[in-house]
Amino acid sequence: MAAVLTLLSTPLMACDICGCANSGSYFGLMPQSHKSLVGVRYQHLRFTTHADSKVLRTEEQFNVTELYGRFFPIKRVQVMAFVPYRSDRQHTSADTKRQNGLGDITVLANYNIFNSLMDTEASSAVTHTLMVGGGVKLPTGRFKFDENDVTQVANANFQPGTGSTDFILNAFYTMNISEWGLATNVSRKFNTTNAQDYRFGDQLYGTVDVYRSLTLGSLTFMPSLGLYAEHSEHGRQHGVVLEETGGKMLNASLGLSLFSNRWTLGAHGQLPVTQRSASGHVRAYERVLVQVGWLF
Repeated sequence: MAAVLTLLSTPLMACDICGCANSGSYFGLMPQSHKSLVGVRYQHLRFTTHADSKVLRTEEQFNVTELYGRFFPIKRVQVMAFVPYRSDRQHTSADTKRQNGLGDITVLANYNIFNSLMDTEASSAVTHTLMVGGGVKLPTGRFKFDENDVTQVANANFQPGTGSTDFILNAFYTMNISEWGLATNVSRKFNTTNAQDYRFGDQLYGTVDVYRSLTLGSLTFMPSLGLYAEHSEHGRQHGVVLEETGGKMLNASLGLSLFSNRWTLGAHGQLPVTQRSASGHVRAYERVLVQVGWLF
């Protein structure tokens, strides 16, 4: 059976108050981790700030369309790139604001410490893959707003980008036993201060997924069940710690992937199990991911 890799990519989940500019993004399961891939995916996220207040209540929706690719320039080295385009909406009791634009591009490189599919020609019911590496998130998305301009969303998290160059360390491990598999990862993101003297808090996030492969002719169906966890530290503005930022959450995830030797199609959803973001002011709801990719 083909190996599967679970990944984290561009920032998308909410942890700082009022939005989602700087958090980890659940990527889902990518089949056949020994093959190159290009694809497109769509994510929808929804949040409410001050949900119990009729005056301060704010509803935000984030729609992200993203091009992504996975390549092997040399043996054992995997390079991935993610180019997002964001279309966001914020609704308050007074009005509705919309914002569209290119997000922050992320590039990751990982080294295959071991990979059963690469390391041996003999078939086995049990296979393992371990990859470690890291990358950089580039400030290609817009981060600029005027707090005194009522026509703008004067909110750090609602901007298409973070305005900072950030660095990522990650490790991925998968194990397959016949039709069953386990995919885990852990990533650490280190943020820097942007030109407006704002620094998002560093983050630690990861996933655990259990899946099963079911073959029907030339197609393979892969249902999965898992958990996504995230912890974000407090942000800083002009060197001052913002106590209302940062937080943690634990989400349950459910997905279904379909793939052949040439293409893959998948849909994944998440629901919060427990959360405390922005001192309890932000409430996250369902999250949906749909993706299609071509393998070569």
